[in-house]
Amino acid sequence: MNIAHHLQELFDFEQIEKDQYRYRDCILAFIEKDSVYAEFPEKEFESEYDIDFIIFASRHSSEAGIPSLTAHTPGNFTTADYGGVSKKICISNPIAQKLALRELQTQKEELTLDFEVSMEATHHGPLTGKPTMFIEIGSQPDQWTTPKAGEAVAVSLMKAAEYTKFNYLKAVGIGGGHYCQKHTRVMLYRDYAIGHVLAKYVPITAENIKKAVEKNGGCDTFILDWKGTPQRSSVREMLKQFELPIYKAKKLLR
Repeated sequence: MNIAHHLQELFDFEQIEKDQYRYRDCILAFIEKDSVYAEFPEKEFESEYDIDFIIFASRHSSEAGIPSLTAHTPGNFTTADYGGVSKKICISNPIAQKLALRELQTQKEELTLDFEVSMEATHHGPLTGKPTMFIEIGSQPDQWTTPKAGEAVAVSLMKAAEYTKFNYLKAVGIGGGHYCQKHTRVMLYRDYAIGHVLAKYVPITAENIKKAVEKNGGCDTFILDWKGTPQRSSVREMLKQFELPIYKAKKLLR
């Protein structure tokens, strides 16, 4: 609601129906379900609109309590513990995620927010039939209700909605922890757009890599957190079957 309030305050969203607002080609919709369980939300709108991208403005919870601004693609490479379907992932929008993260970093600096900006690995539901991104404020109630955090995310969300105006090489990220520190830095400071990320706790198998490539909205390369990839030498050999360039994040960041 913090994010939604700032979307309405900063942009000219006009009410078109109960719990629905429109600004240019963007629809702001309020839903009752917890976002991770809101399966195929586009079906509610497809008869009236040509939906091409879904953004969930949400909150991120973490026991560590670190103030954060995050973005990621939903999906489950293993079991569906929090929404979605086991072993099924959403279509990613790497360019939108890149735009969102870069704008979050810009807003953090302009608004002097003591928050970390981070991409997260692919995790949790819901399952959708359209490219989907979560953009979130984390990670405790004090942060969720911080007005400047809501403003930062609202502005970044609308920047992500401009993804058709930009073009970057698209990548699947492999390895590293849940908060993808090296992949985040690549997104912020190099000209690659990363969609799905398989963190080190996910089985990095040919089957899961194939899913990620197919659901990445295009894939030009793999970017590895080399030290954060279990059995990295065998993973690199496995990746060769996809006939795509393979880069170590650390080398790209030099």
